Amino acid sequence: MRIASAPGHDIPAHRRGGPAAIAAERRIAKPWGEELIISRGDGELRKILRIRPGRRLSLQYHRRKRETLTLLAGSAVLTIGGDPGQLRDVPLEAGEPVEIAPLSIHRFRAGDGGAVLLEVATDAPGHAEDVIRLADDYGRAGAAD
Repeated sequence: MRIASAPGHDIPAHRRGGPAAIAAERRIAKPWGEELIISRGDGELRKILRIRPGRRLSLQYHRRKRETLTLLAGSAVLTIGGDPGQLRDVPLEAGEPVEIAPLSIHRFRAGDGGAVLLEVATDAPGHAEDVIRLADDYGRAGAAD
């Protein structure tokens, strides 16, 4: 079984070892869990987001970065919209990719059992600074880390 993360990119479902078995080039601790950088190349950055139960990422947007995320394990809700006053909650379905265009306001929240997401995003100079946090549970609003 394979999970399509974006057109032209198939990622194995890791049925035997689960998402925890993925080898990472680099682990980055986050207040909501961790990021695992799994590969980089051809203008894309691929990483796994492990979100602790009930935790959520920043309410944010990117000027240039385009993201495709796929729920691999657990449960999560995507809050998304074009304007802070018009956000909607979308429960994620395992294996179904969700595309987030530049300037889309968004945030992920893990369910009671946590969540594991695959992210495939554009990777260009300055991508790490291309985040504008509107709200953050961990005091990071307005800053890139």
